[in-house]
Amino acid sequence: MNVKGFIIEDDQGREFVVVCKPPYRQLGGTFALRGWQRRRLVPLQSTERELRKIAGGALATLHDLFRSLPRLLEHSQGVSSAHATAHSLQRSAKR
Repeated sequence: MNVKGFIIEDDQGREFVVVCKPPYRQLGGTFALRGWQRRRLVPLQSTERELRKIAGGALATLHDLFRSLPRLLEHSQGVSSAHATAHSLQRSAKR
């Protein structure tokens, strides 16, 4: 699977997309920042200062997401193994 982008909403309700440009698996890949309206990409019409602020917010949000992913994966694996254990105990009890 390839990640092609992330849709991010700011505090004012504006949506932005961080688009990963091909080739997706290339380390140090290229990214673009676009607006997102009605499920389509639109060019951003902002000042340079506003664009830097938007990009900084997008980077901070993605950093938080990637930092929390290991915890989310551990939790989902713990839930899956607990479910499997409970299921196997139920089967043992029926025998």
